[in-house]
Amino acid sequence: MRDAAGKLGAAAWVSGPAYDYGADDAGYYATDDETLRTHVVSTTFEVKAEELAGAPFELALAVLGLAHVKVNGCALPVELLGHWTRYDKAVYFDVFDVSALVREGGNTLAIELGNGFYNPAPLTLFGKYNLRERLAEVGTPAVAAVLARDGEVLVRTDDSWRLSRGMLLFNNMYLGEVCDLAYEQADEGPVAVRGRGCDRALAPAPVPPIRRTGSVAPVRTVATPEGVLVDFGEMVSGIVDMAFTASEGDRVELVYAEIAENDRIRTDSNVAGLVGKATPRGVCPGGPGAPSPAIQHDVLLCRAGENAYASTFTYHSFRYVLIKGLEENALTRIEAVYVHTDVARTGEISCGNADFDRLMGAAARTKLNNVHDVWEDCSRERFGYGGDMVSLMNSNLLLFDEEGLLDRTLADFARDQTERGGLPETAPFMGIGSNGPAYREGPLLWQLAYPHLAVQADRYYGRRDLIEREWPGLTRFGNYLLSFDPAELAEHCLGDHGSILTDESAGFGTCTPDKEFLGWCAQLWNLACLAEAGERAGRDGSRFAEAAERLRGEIRARFAHEDGSFGDGTQSACAFAGALGLGDASQQAELLVADFRARGGILTTGIFGTMLAFDLLDRTGHNDVVEAWLTRTEHPSLLDMLASGNGALAEQFTESLSSFNHAMFTSYAQWFMQTLGGIRIADDAVAANRVVIDPYFSSATDAVSCSYQTPHGRVAVRWRRTADGIEVAVMAPEGIELDMSNLATRRGVSVVREA
Repeated sequence: MRDAAGKLGAAAWVSGPAYDYGADDAGYYATDDETLRTHVVSTTFEVKAEELAGAPFELALAVLGLAHVKVNGCALPVELLGHWTRYDKAVYFDVFDVSALVREGGNTLAIELGNGFYNPAPLTLFGKYNLRERLAEVGTPAVAAVLARDGEVLVRTDDSWRLSRGMLLFNNMYLGEVCDLAYEQADEGPVAVRGRGCDRALAPAPVPPIRRTGSVAPVRTVATPEGVLVDFGEMVSGIVDMAFTASEGDRVELVYAEIAENDRIRTDSNVAGLVGKATPRGVCPGGPGAPSPAIQHDVLLCRAGENAYASTFTYHSFRYVLIKGLEENALTRIEAVYVHTDVARTGEISCGNADFDRLMGAAARTKLNNVHDVWEDCSRERFGYGGDMVSLMNSNLLLFDEEGLLDRTLADFARDQTERGGLPETAPFMGIGSNGPAYREGPLLWQLAYPHLAVQADRYYGRRDLIEREWPGLTRFGNYLLSFDPAELAEHCLGDHGSILTDESAGFGTCTPDKEFLGWCAQLWNLACLAEAGERAGRDGSRFAEAAERLRGEIRARFAHEDGSFGDGTQSACAFAGALGLGDASQQAELLVADFRARGGILTTGIFGTMLAFDLLDRTGHNDVVEAWLTRTEHPSLLDMLASGNGALAEQFTESLSSFNHAMFTSYAQWFMQTLGGIRIADDAVAANRVVIDPYFSSATDAVSCSYQTPHGRVAVRWRRTADGIEVAVMAPEGIELDMSNLATRRGVSVVREA
């Protein structure tokens, strides 16, 4: 689909008139101001009968904000169309084949524009991060579009397009929408043209679009004094699609919640940026005009008779929806619809154990719930945190095809790299920089995402080109790290975020376990990743490798103890020391196991240490410990997180300030795939061309089936217990080198290669 894309540069950016929210932007929250309705830009075009056959009709469009596109009244099968980037540096475009929607004669192309992250609310997230002030560019949403066929441009955005207004009086990614269902559109005249020709850097979107991926019917509906409570039985990141009857002027409100108690919803877990919520530092302020609390809800202004509604420019995190202003018998249809980036599933496993399968399902569901064009942490923030990426990357890549997300995320980090070489905590950058060395620079384990993702892109997908593209930025980052005294830089680390040993009363991230030691380890890990990236791309990263080795010696001299432990001897310290080659891996695993057992079978590592610990315990023969943690049902545990039946994981093991739909502890999926399932992508693999087959024969199951779709084809492993021992069947395509050397030495195991 290059026909329309190649001509997009000749299109103009069009929209309605600039929105005016007043001097302090408090007017953003107005829900009765007709001038704040969404803009709908449209045009018409003619098509002859003979043109309907042959070459496709291609629509290319780039959006500042979000777009909802209709051809002849039929919407494109995508949601939340638009890509949040550093709009001043690059704008991604999409190309769609709209041939099935085009007809003979007169045709209409209409594009409704939503705010997205181009026109955010002046909400002071966490009491201080106002996106309207922090983002590099904000403004009134606009679109540039071209419709072409067989080299001929049929339509391009220009001053011939017309403007009308949409049903939405308000739309915000966090807070929801106010939809006037009784509104009738009217032509208001020519569009506002923001520029003759696309004067922005345009690039094809490397990520798949966001789509509807399934729906859930209510498991129960209850009339309560507050309204009709609809329970969908599981956690959804998406939208409600509903139909109902009402009278003219009725006001219906949908309030979204992740949890409920005694049929009363609790909205605090997904309040946007904690605004209006009580925290250890007091009630979090939201700025002039902000709602308090900043809940996720939609408001519908009804017409007489049948009404239908589905969100256009937002999504919500919820299991429960409280419907106010509507009787239960007025609902004619309602369903919850999953909406997320349409990444293909690449890894599958059937564990033969109900708890294991439940955990795997929850990991996959929670990961998908938090990817909407960028990797996200949860719906109350919707930011791509580098730390979450580091801790989850391998488990993500073993389950889903995220090559495009790797591509765009590396570019996001590079676009926000500071002049001296530091990297943001989130990509795109939005203001947060928790304990970073300077503004726009994140803590060390969050900055690690840049080199770490570059290495994994080559390991899983053979994307050496991405390392080469980013090598100047990677080099600048390495120089940045080496410009500091290691002791000084170590202070700029949040440690093992999410550990149950964290003292929350002392403030976010200030008392994570072994924080100083992990600050040194974070530097070592960064340098090691930079050295590996250079080696993979054939670039000279030797000075990073040499610096890593020197640092390794300094860490040992400063933190090693006679008993083999490091730092304070926490489980996090053991996991990092074993993974980074600071101490003997087997000894570190033994120390970790001893502490685990002394604590009654509790893993105290945070998001980084957990990922490293699972791998360390696997490599050193302690999978029984991993299994004990995964099957634990008492608090704290993963299965305890799932006890509510939500089917998604919570942010932390403690409820304080937690989201209940957060993926940061889903790294255990990596253990299921590579350990229980036995498919481990070799550390030195390129495009997953080397795979280690070595399953762990858990006593908790008698049969496991696992598969992974590599760029070369599908690798599959099945094992089962028989009367004669363990039977293993392995299938792999040409181009994959299998290492089954360890499997071949195990007694009572027979291995069969399948075509």
